[in-house]
Amino acid sequence: MKFEKIYLYALIFMVSFWIPIPIMSSPSIVLFGLVVIYGAWKQKLKFQLNWILFSFFALYLIYVLYCMPSQHMDKAMNYLEYKLSFLIFPFLFSFRPTFTIERKSVLQSFVLACLMLSVFYCGQAGFHYFQTEDISYFQSSAFATNHHPSYVAAFLSFAIYILIQEFRIEKNPSKRNAYLAIISFFTLLHFPLTSLAGILLLFGLYTLIFIRWTWGKFKKWQFASMIILGILGIQVVFLLQPSLKRNITFTAELAGNYLRSPSDFIKEHPEGMSGNQARLVIWTITGQIIAEHPMGVGLGNLEDEMQKQLIDLNQQELIERNYNPHNQFLQITAEIGIFGLLLFGSILWITMRFAWKQKDNLLLFLVFSLILNSMFESMLQRQSGIVFYTMIICLFVQILRVPKTKEL
Repeated sequence: MKFEKIYLYALIFMVSFWIPIPIMSSPSIVLFGLVVIYGAWKQKLKFQLNWILFSFFALYLIYVLYCMPSQHMDKAMNYLEYKLSFLIFPFLFSFRPTFTIERKSVLQSFVLACLMLSVFYCGQAGFHYFQTEDISYFQSSAFATNHHPSYVAAFLSFAIYILIQEFRIEKNPSKRNAYLAIISFFTLLHFPLTSLAGILLLFGLYTLIFIRWTWGKFKKWQFASMIILGILGIQVVFLLQPSLKRNITFTAELAGNYLRSPSDFIKEHPEGMSGNQARLVIWTITGQIIAEHPMGVGLGNLEDEMQKQLIDLNQQELIERNYNPHNQFLQITAEIGIFGLLLFGSILWITMRFAWKQKDNLLLFLVFSLILNSMFESMLQRQSGIVFYTMIICLFVQILRVPKTKEL
């Protein structure tokens, strides 16, 4: 077998197989690493420095430096192990193939992996439901059992955008219908996942697609009618999924109360907090920690600092839950300081700039997905998020670039 095919198969295996079976992430990375070493030895791969990839490496070095003030070295070392993706993927993808990698094959394998994961979730939830008649198996973590629901929503939204891009250029009616069916399936799965960021991301995506389509296809009065129908469609979704409407309304009310007086908000919610209420409280205390330690508290120390703040506020319930900040920007700033945040923000900016110049809509969407999800979750604190975003960003930047003669 030619090395070109070996490299492609190893790449597909690494990108896709860990999605339905997370335990396979490490073996697949090791396998791909061996292929890269062999390819570099045979001069099938050539090392090429890339500043975006190097920035991930620099971010990891900052995390290493911030182990020094850690009071819990065991935790700090575990976090460094989780974040090894900031080293591994930039290193592996710095060796660029001297041959062309078919972008479509890799992306389709990712979509197929997401489809396998989705079928597994529906199958296991259905099995448990018929055994117990408990509908809760179709919601949140009881539904998404091997990845956090927010990460699954990120996988599926990216797969949806891949399929939308393929649908636009596909001429075969059968394939177009298959793409629409899978897009619909992935879209519906966002409701049992109950990820607010995931739903907001899809809503924004579909809104832009709808506006762009109607503006170019219809007259102005028809365009206005379509907008009205879209608003009515949202009401229909709320009728079919009343919990979603309650969640959005409740979140808006919470935000209003919180903005009026953060201190009063915390005092008025001592027990029985919802997820959104808890987020506002932990965002507040994380902000206070950052104000007291603008250079960061060190890796592994943030949990202690948060516990101290919660004890002072008599938030016993949140103390027992031991939440992280649920915001990646706050998490980074509290742990490794303002300079760490600036570096992370620089990575996002230069990657978006690169995607814009390359006219790579998929990479642009992926970075926007990371930004939006990072506002509601510490997306780079779990392996699912670290591996997914770091691997795909580095892959797109260095290996699966959009050909200059092709515009998406």
